[in-house]
Amino acid sequence: MAKAEFGSAKYLSNQMKARGLQKLRFYCQVCEKQCRDENGFKSHIRSPSHLRKISQLSEASIDEYTRGFESDFLKLLKISHGEKKIRANKFYSQFIQDKNHIHMNATRFTSLTKFVQHLSKEGKIRLHGSEDVPEEDMDVEQLSISYVDNSKENLQRKEALHELEINETSEQEINAKLLQRQIETCLKDAMEEEKNHEVPINASNSYNEHKDKVKIDLKASIKSQRVAKKRSKPKKKSLFN
Repeated sequence: MAKAEFGSAKYLSNQMKARGLQKLRFYCQVCEKQCRDENGFKSHIRSPSHLRKISQLSEASIDEYTRGFESDFLKLLKISHGEKKIRANKFYSQFIQDKNHIHMNATRFTSLTKFVQHLSKEGKIRLHGSEDVPEEDMDVEQLSISYVDNSKENLQRKEALHELEINETSEQEINAKLLQRQIETCLKDAMEEEKNHEVPINASNSYNEHKDKVKIDLKASIKSQRVAKKRSKPKKKSLFN
């Protein structure tokens, strides 16, 4: 098959397809050159043109690349996910979809793991999944990140939400105390009412004693009346007297 002529539409189409299929880790940020594969990238970094540019690259330029990479990374994280947690690898895949982004190989960081560890130490992100794991043993596949929003507006919003939660808690506590007092008052009133309807034991005994005394007095009275009647009854006269 004949090669497409240089500069033709077919040639440009093939170039665009090749760029889309090539891996971003084989991109040289300093030379702004995309290599087709690992062998091509190794050949490029040994080339005189690349070595010349590297020799001219100052510490200030590396720091500038590093700041730009970090700034773009955090900006996209804030816009797309806010303070929600996301896998570090998954988000990095989203970040590098922009072909014009600054590549990590132009910064001071040699891996994504070291980069997210740096951001976590700076307090710019939260690193999840790194608990009780030494830094050298961290696996980026197991790490998740979330943005830390320290802006004035966000801090004010969090403070307002915190105050609202405190007020709601205080109101609930007040309502609970009032309800408890009402319950205690009702129980006290019920006990007093029940106490008022009870017959005292002493009063009951006294009543029984008086009742017994009355019974005894009545019997004695009846007996005495019968005896009196018999005594007062006249005797019949005998015919022989």
